[in-house]
Amino acid sequence: MRSERLGARRFAAAAGAALVLVSGGAGCATVPTSGSPRVAQEDQGKDTLSQPYVRLIATPPKKGAPPEDIVKGFQAAMAAFDDSELRVAREYLTPGEAKRWNPWRQTQVYEGKIEADHPQNLQNATRTTVTLKGTTVATIDPEGRSTPGGGTFAAPFTLVKLNGEWRIDVAPDARLLSYDDLWRAYRKVDLYYPPATREIGLVVDRVWVPIEPDRGVPETLVRRLIAGPTSSIKDAVSSAFPPGIELNQITVEGDTVVLDFSSELDTVSSDHLDALKAQLVWTLGELVTGRTVEIRANGGSGQRFRPADYARYDPNVLTGSVQAYYMQDGRLLQLKEKGDGTPVPGAAGEQAGKFSQPAVSSTNEFPPLVAALVNGDGVYVAPMTPGSQWQRWIAGKDMSPPSWDRYGAVWAAERVNPHESRIWTADNGRARRVDIDDELSNGRIVKLRVSRDGARIAAILDDGLGTSVKIGTIVRNGQQTRIESVRTLIAPRDGQKIKDIAWQDATDLLVLSEGRSGQELATWSVMEGMPSDEGPIKLDSKIKSIAAVPDHILAAADEGQVLTYSVDKHAWTPRADNGATNPVYPLG
Repeated sequence: MRSERLGARRFAAAAGAALVLVSGGAGCATVPTSGSPRVAQEDQGKDTLSQPYVRLIATPPKKGAPPEDIVKGFQAAMAAFDDSELRVAREYLTPGEAKRWNPWRQTQVYEGKIEADHPQNLQNATRTTVTLKGTTVATIDPEGRSTPGGGTFAAPFTLVKLNGEWRIDVAPDARLLSYDDLWRAYRKVDLYYPPATREIGLVVDRVWVPIEPDRGVPETLVRRLIAGPTSSIKDAVSSAFPPGIELNQITVEGDTVVLDFSSELDTVSSDHLDALKAQLVWTLGELVTGRTVEIRANGGSGQRFRPADYARYDPNVLTGSVQAYYMQDGRLLQLKEKGDGTPVPGAAGEQAGKFSQPAVSSTNEFPPLVAALVNGDGVYVAPMTPGSQWQRWIAGKDMSPPSWDRYGAVWAAERVNPHESRIWTADNGRARRVDIDDELSNGRIVKLRVSRDGARIAAILDDGLGTSVKIGTIVRNGQQTRIESVRTLIAPRDGQKIKDIAWQDATDLLVLSEGRSGQELATWSVMEGMPSDEGPIKLDSKIKSIAAVPDHILAAADEGQVLTYSVDKHAWTPRADNGATNPVYPLG
């Protein structure tokens, strides 16, 4: 399949475009051109501003080209991002269709081939049809949000003869890209925005952006960041960039990346300036790793800062080494690298057997808080301090295991009856009901987990017909909280049961499921709605529950063990035994 895709792309390029390899530079007044955006971390090992990228330059139709070559040339010209207005692509269309055709409505990514449906005597024909057939891989909307495909793809093109030359008279209203065109011309990037509450931190918004070669990756990213978040998350976030601000240019001066903005930059208040800088360095990621960043307004004097200074905005809310916990003999213990665990201070480590399903708040809080189900009548909370006692924060007889958000609030779902659920959140002992729509309330919410950046929830829902995984956006407005933009990540499937979920980071969800062929542990990209390309993680033991942080996974096995998964070795290793269960990481 891979060789067929590459072969098809080479043929398309020959039919209607030219491939050119371009290399960016890193000197004075040089615009950085490429790189792979990731989380900002200090790394002096490579120059991320001078990596090459491939440009596809569109070429107009050849004289006397047959219908198949016209469609191939049109498809290749659609993939040429040097031609941002797709003027060359429109040369393959009749004048009327060139005016009507709207490629900006959506981008369809496909795998397939062209099939002609010609009349027997094509030389004397004045009209014919060529169809692009295959499989839909994904659809990208104008905001850059990707929706997975998987269905049959069929895009018919009606061609007519104009002055002896074949031209497309009816074309699909979309930009059609092959799978390889997508990975060459687009970048999957994470944009970062402060929460609407204006608290310190960032929320991730993943989009696909087309890279215009005359701008390059950094400029494309910053312009897309300024344009604002996608509609799925906009009510949950804000932006430190003022309305009307524009990016003039990005240059490199020695080891400093200089971003020059319009005069609106000077209107940013001092209390919002750090958030703006954090948005920039986290969005640019590796492109500014190991460098100094400077922002200027219309070439004036600038402000310099380093990406590492904004680690506290980490959307995964992680600082230093991450402590893990587990249950044993009815108590919560700290997991140790070697030897037996140590009971945590306070009620969770001192009062064996009185609670279940513990969750730990962010370790940025001191002392950390433990939430758990106690006495079968609600969610209780106890600080990790010696002698602490359980205090009920949420009352309810049939509650899901609790989950903490980054703001110190605990969440849980209550089953009102077999066909209805409610969601509650509480901070400092004050419980509030969360507004949810029918897609979440109609059924039993078995598990509820708040994302590490505090902006989304993931829920296992049992509606009596099967289990599914739902994703929703958390919108906070003063004392009111609601969940909107609810969508199905994993639909019910016959014979499959979703057993557990855990946020690995702000964008990826681990899903433990069990079907006729056994258990499966898979990573799902929440914003793209699809599982990881790496496939499911192998399970050697029967797993009861999971916990995760970036690059680390814990699982409770039926044998009374807590196991850890090595991403590098693709293997499980026991970390605690003798009845160990319920592994827990803070948040997630």
